[in-house]
Amino acid sequence: MILGLWQHSKGFVRIKVTGFGLERFLNMAAFRGIYMWDVQRVPEGVTLSVSIPGFKMLKGCGRKTKCRTKIIEKHGLPFILHRYRKRKLLMGGILFFILGMFALSSFVWRIDIVGNESLSQESVMAFVNEQGLHIGAPKWNLQDTAIQQSILSHFPELSWADVYTRGTRTTIMLSEALPPQSVVDRQTPAHVIAASDGLITSIATASGAPMVRQNDIVRQGELLVSGILELDPNMPGTALVYVHAYAEVWARRYYPIEFAVPLTYTERIFTGRTVRHRALNFLFIQNAVLPLPRGAVPFESYERVTTRRQPGVSGDYPLPVVLITDHIAEFMPESRTRTIEEAKELADRMITGRIIREFDFAIDIIGREVHFSETEDALIVSALITTHERIDRQIPVGVESLSNS
Repeated sequence: MILGLWQHSKGFVRIKVTGFGLERFLNMAAFRGIYMWDVQRVPEGVTLSVSIPGFKMLKGCGRKTKCRTKIIEKHGLPFILHRYRKRKLLMGGILFFILGMFALSSFVWRIDIVGNESLSQESVMAFVNEQGLHIGAPKWNLQDTAIQQSILSHFPELSWADVYTRGTRTTIMLSEALPPQSVVDRQTPAHVIAASDGLITSIATASGAPMVRQNDIVRQGELLVSGILELDPNMPGTALVYVHAYAEVWARRYYPIEFAVPLTYTERIFTGRTVRHRALNFLFIQNAVLPLPRGAVPFESYERVTTRRQPGVSGDYPLPVVLITDHIAEFMPESRTRTIEEAKELADRMITGRIIREFDFAIDIIGREVHFSETEDALIVSALITTHERIDRQIPVGVESLSNS
């Protein structure tokens, strides 16, 4: 492919060679270093392709071997330019286009950030913009290595970063470091308190004096294990010892959920009729959006989905323009009615969805009680979710936020 592009840029001709000394002609041309390709035998002689300078050198071979050469095809850029040499406006437009593409390829028109998970793309983009890397930034002013070092210095949560520019695209590759392991301070005296309300199901104390027992109901902030001990509990007034209390306290908790499921609702019935509205966003002009010719939306009820696509020449040369397409689909709103059973099934799915979204995976769901009541236009849902989870939390001795100490 590359060789073909090179040959078309330099220009070549397809010729027919006739005469009685064809073998001698070809041998003489090869001896003189003339590159020929696609040589084919025809009834009158041979056809072959040769470059423009090579064709001029073949004239001497033809005179010595009494062979005649005839051009049957011309290919390549030189012949196209010669054909349109008198059309100055066209040639000027082509030249302007080439120079414009060359100039635009000297800027960055797309920035991709990959590898980040907890670190937001907005924060990384805002920082690199301050470092001079932004849409439309000239490539000759960018130093990828310097930007890479700045990113690593500014974001301590990153363990590795790479910045490289190819064509008009700059890619920022990131790798986040593992979160540092928390160091447990076993020396500072501490209490164990309840992080939330609950019914104690088990308490395993490693150090400290337990203040509650199994089946006790505790409130948030209540003291569970004290970090203050008496040397001899049987003798009041003995010296106190301060320890770092530690315990695993599991409790049963209850979460009420209430909502209503309407029995009548509106459903969108799509008709299949669609229209598209397009616009061009020119990146080299700030906030320049050019709507392409379009009419009004011919639908009363419709759904609009907008997509953005940045065309380019191969993957590394995105153009400084974004094609914005609005996909508009018509739908007809129709009123529907649910049965009580359908409403109950929907309520069950809604409860499951809330559990997945709102409860941590470390929490055990051990029960779910759902009660329904009906009105004229809705199904009232009352659910009680029972969980089994740890509720212990440590605080230093002397903190005044205890509700029971």
